[in-house]
Amino acid sequence: MKAFGDDDTIFEDIDVLNPNEQTYQPTDLPERADELDQIHSSLRPATMGSTPLNVLVYGQSGQGKTVSIMLKTTQLQEYADEVDMDLTVVDVPCKGVDNSYHALTHLYKELREKQLGPGEELPSGYQKKALLNMVLEELESIGGTIIIVLDEIDAIGDDDYILYELPRSNPEGVRLSIIGITNDLQFRENLDGDVRSSLGEDEVKFDPYDANQLRNILARRAEGALRDTHFRDGVRDYEHLESDVVSDDALPLAAALGAQDTGDAREAIRLFFRAARFADDNGELEITEHHVRDARDFLEQKAIESGIQTLPQQKMMALMSTAWHVSKGEQSTATTPIYTQYKKMCEVEDVTPLSNRRFRDRLNDLSDSNILTKTQGRGRGKQNRYGLAVDVETVVENLPQKNERHGEVAELLRKQVEKHR
Repeated sequence: MKAFGDDDTIFEDIDVLNPNEQTYQPTDLPERADELDQIHSSLRPATMGSTPLNVLVYGQSGQGKTVSIMLKTTQLQEYADEVDMDLTVVDVPCKGVDNSYHALTHLYKELREKQLGPGEELPSGYQKKALLNMVLEELESIGGTIIIVLDEIDAIGDDDYILYELPRSNPEGVRLSIIGITNDLQFRENLDGDVRSSLGEDEVKFDPYDANQLRNILARRAEGALRDTHFRDGVRDYEHLESDVVSDDALPLAAALGAQDTGDAREAIRLFFRAARFADDNGELEITEHHVRDARDFLEQKAIESGIQTLPQQKMMALMSTAWHVSKGEQSTATTPIYTQYKKMCEVEDVTPLSNRRFRDRLNDLSDSNILTKTQGRGRGKQNRYGLAVDVETVVENLPQKNERHGEVAELLRKQVEKHR
């Protein structure tokens, strides 16, 4: 058994490569210079004694939106402290908040804690209008310039009450600015026209990173995280990175794989971090292309396992009915026999079966998620055929247990797989 502290390590500061935003936050984003300038322009009126503009920030996950807002609001707060400007920035993470009412409760709690310190409870039992008035009263109590950052506002769904009312509110003695951040481009498109015109006085779009940008981001993370890794000539990009612990092809490969997927910096960092950990755990003193490819396979497998474990009811039943046929040695099966098996499983679980058409939609969703394979039917009357894109053992290992929902059907499938081994 390994003992802690006895092994050599390639890490100087492992936190710098950790993709968890709570562990490490970058202090600059040179790849987002244009977007930072746009945010700067929106916030600059605060330095002139005026109200900062409302801003809608949008783009896919992992594009630096939240970090960019944090960098600029922190910079503005530091300026305000220097010149004795009355500024308050309130951050409200909306992830897991499913409507405007709950967003207002979290905003009220944050405003109270700005004045009284941590430990405030979420309010409950109020009408939405009364809760909004309570929020406005807290804003007036704080006073001055107040910037409210609503991160992942798409979590509230179609209930845009808070996005309509807050920008139109006029709390006395307050210069109020709202910054909304969303990963969901469709959410932005679906906003009511009045909401979008008031919330999006300015709009800042974050396009996906390309491979060169991801390469530079990874290079800066590597320089801070890994020993014997530094930039020469004072230029902090990949072309100037020198490292005794990173092979020439490892970091560009990680960046290329990240760019091929979604251009998500967080995912590219997660990939390179896992590659570095593989090398370090094995006592190897260089991160190579081999480690990056192993990391990609590992993370893809973990993503599939997590995807199976969190499937909603009907998709889970569709997966198990397909796996039932695969367990009998069928590489792929037409829609009709899969649907027949699905209805039998629904009877066992006392679940109302979907129509054939809606069931096919669930199979197609699983195919799009790379859990099922799909072979398009050719010619009139030919059905699509579905199989598993993963080992049947992977499916079985990640199904519900006997005492959980769908556990009875999952247990039958496990016995079926064991029977045909």
